[in-house]
Amino acid sequence: MDNLECTVGEDSLNLQCNLCDSEVVHSMTEILLRGLATASVDSTTGDIFKNPSSVAVGMKAELAEYLIQRSTMLVGEAVDGGEDHSEELIKASSAPTEFLSDLIDGFVAPKRNLLSHVSGFLSSESRLNKIKDFIHKMEAEDCWALDGRESTAGTILKSIDMKCTFHCPERFDTQDKLAKHRSMCRFRIVNCQNDGCIASFSANHIERHDSVCLFKALPCEQLCEQHVMRCEMDMHCASVCPMKLVNCPFYQVGCETAFPQCVLNKHCSELLQTHLLYILQLTTRQEASVNDMNQRLHLLEKAQSLNELSGALDVRTLTLTTKEQEAKIKQLERDLKVQEAKLKKLENEFKLGKV
Repeated sequence: MDNLECTVGEDSLNLQCNLCDSEVVHSMTEILLRGLATASVDSTTGDIFKNPSSVAVGMKAELAEYLIQRSTMLVGEAVDGGEDHSEELIKASSAPTEFLSDLIDGFVAPKRNLLSHVSGFLSSESRLNKIKDFIHKMEAEDCWALDGRESTAGTILKSIDMKCTFHCPERFDTQDKLAKHRSMCRFRIVNCQNDGCIASFSANHIERHDSVCLFKALPCEQLCEQHVMRCEMDMHCASVCPMKLVNCPFYQVGCETAFPQCVLNKHCSELLQTHLLYILQLTTRQEASVNDMNQRLHLLEKAQSLNELSGALDVRTLTLTTKEQEAKIKQLERDLKVQEAKLKKLENEFKLGKV
């Protein structure tokens, strides 16, 4: 793709840029590899004398020749006013990867032998798995090197890209002019400038990549003063961002205000008396609740004691039962005092600024 193409004209040496959109070329190389694997698997299914690896080399040359000839022929016929291939050419100019897939389908279809058709009909999943496995094998063995596939893909792309949407058609009469142009060409390969990102792409995709790059530093979505990488924005906003919304620490006692984390101290300072009132109200409610609970428990204990006393068979049993009930009542009284002490401690700590 990057090799210089030289054409000797009548007056001077004509040098063409011919740089291509790297993303489109990469997609086309993947389609080429899958097409080769499919043709190799389908043409040898059920053949005990052949396997995909044994035909891959010859199939690769045949596929490359077919695709280049077919794409060149379509363009040539359109230019010469031959058969109407307008729909194919429109697809070729606007969606070259789809156009290439269609060409490969035309190449692969006749390669499927009878056993391949039957096998595909009975188990399409098995066929797809064989194709995937052979793709991995070819990549591991470098059966069709990436450079070779890119060269084939680039040749096809330049032949069908009549509107020059995906490759550069600029020509120059000197090497210096060509080199200067290539340093600025929209199809030159550039690296992402965001720290941590190792992506490379054609210069015409800089803005698109920047709009999705996970390493792009962006202003905080919650409008704090920090800039955060796109991939860390959610975590930042949910954890350390000073503008993260938080509930008041006294939310459970009545203050239902929510505010940015950075103004927590200011909020607590300004509403100190309000928070104190909430605490006192809660304490009062708890005391009333404790008293009410104590009365209910006392009644239950009294009723239980009467039941147990009425069932006592002698003085000894009556004495033991009475002592047990007294012990339970004393324990309840102690528990109530502990609860009251805790409430008073909470009030004192709040008044001293510890809460």
